[in-house]
Amino acid sequence: MTETTGYEKMRRGEIHKGPDWHLIELQVEARKKLDRFNAVPTWDMPNRTAMLRDQLGSFGDSFVLSPITWEYGKHIFLGDGVFINFECVFLDGADIRIGDGTAIAPRVMFLTAGHPVDPRERELIDPETGKPAGAWTINKPITVGKNCWIGAGTTIVGGVTIGDGTTIGAGSVVTRDIPAGVLAAGNPCRFIRPADAKPMARAANAA
Repeated sequence: MTETTGYEKMRRGEIHKGPDWHLIELQVEARKKLDRFNAVPTWDMPNRTAMLRDQLGSFGDSFVLSPITWEYGKHIFLGDGVFINFECVFLDGADIRIGDGTAIAPRVMFLTAGHPVDPRERELIDPETGKPAGAWTINKPITVGKNCWIGAGTTIVGGVTIGDGTTIGAGSVVTRDIPAGVLAAGNPCRFIRPADAKPMARAANAA
C-alpha cells in the first residue's frame, strides 16, 4: 500500500506535517518562476500574460501588478477582468478562485493554510529526540465571486467564500463566509449594509 504524500494530504484538505521537504521543493521551483515573472516590466504584457498562464491554474484576460507572492501558483484560478494590485500574497496550498471583474487592492493576503488552535494538537514532536520538529497544518480553499472589490490590507483565511458583487472594507480580516451584494468590513469582517445603497437612499428621501 502506497503511503499518502504530504502534497496529496494538503490538496485533500487533510492535516499534514510541516515542514515537508517535498512541499518545500515544489515551493522553491515555483519561486524561481515567480521571481522571473516579478522581474518582467509591467508594460511587457505579452510576456507577463504568457508567464501567468504557465504558472497559474488558470488565467483569463486579467491584470496582475508586481511584486506578487505565492507558494505554488498552480492552485490559483483567475477569471476575466480581474485586477490584482501590488504586494498581494497567496498561500495557495488549497485552491484560490477569483471571479470575473473582481478588483484586489494592494497587500491583500489569501491564506489557505492554518493550524490547530490547541498548541498540544499543533506541535509536531520528533519521536527520537523529543524536540519540537514543526507543526501540523491544514489547507482550506478560498473563493471570491464575480465583481467584488477587496480593500487594501485585507486578510482572507482558508475556508471562506465571498459572494458576487460584495465589497470588503480595507484592513478587514475575513474569517467566515460573506454573502453576495453587501458591504462588509472589520476584524472579524461582518455585514455593514447592502452594497447597493440607492434603494435605501430613495426610501429615506421619501419619508
